[in-house]
Amino acid sequence: MLPYASRTAKALLLAASTSLAAPPADPLDAKYGAAVPPAYVKQYEADRSGKVLLNPYLQVATPEFPALLEPGDGTYKWVIDVAGRVAIVREVPHPLGRAYPNGFHRPEDGSDREPGYVETYGHVAALGGAPGRIGGEILWDAESRAFTVNNKSGRYTKHNADRTPEQLAEAARLIREVVDPGGVSWGPVFYLLDYAPPDVRRELLADPRLEYDLPETKGRPYVVVLDGAPSAFAAKGPGGGTDLVSSGPR
Repeated sequence: MLPYASRTAKALLLAASTSLAAPPADPLDAKYGAAVPPAYVKQYEADRSGKVLLNPYLQVATPEFPALLEPGDGTYKWVIDVAGRVAIVREVPHPLGRAYPNGFHRPEDGSDREPGYVETYGHVAALGGAPGRIGGEILWDAESRAFTVNNKSGRYTKHNADRTPEQLAEAARLIREVVDPGGVSWGPVFYLLDYAPPDVRRELLADPRLEYDLPETKGRPYVVVLDGAPSAFAAKGPGGGTDLVSSGPR
């Protein structure tokens, strides 16, 4: 009896340890990417106790309580949280940020900031520094009078291996369902290759949909993954757009 009991106990322990080592897969991981801590937090984004400050314009969008954008606002930042909700913040100056009278070169994305630039709230201020899924920007395009969406986030997108065009398209569909663009339409959704995982970038560089924001130098490559669409909150017709993930160039 003892050997049998011993074998049974070992089998139960093995099953328990296997269960603990491999928790059930989260379906949101495939849809929006795995939730991971931000790649980094800038010094000014946290107070002296190490607590990341939330953006005062934070909106967590749900079907019951949609977020609202203001046409004409230049930049909003968005990120999908652990629960699969859209957190959105306006890009505004941070109270602990510094001003740069002469401008400066930003190493994280290679951009140059104009003289007078003031450090702003980043994506981490949408989640208080907590883990997040894919993230990016919502940008106002004055020429088309529409909001475009992209995957530009150095905290939650660029440094992760599972941030794909399909996940951006899924996130954009969710954004269109729960975010009111303020009476205007949605523009295209841009997957920026500079924020793609290396293997995805290599594959998309040979994609016929590939375009460049700077054609003369082949700089800032991108593909459109979702076409523009009217707002789901407009008086006529729901939004949704045309899925271009598997189709040709726009």
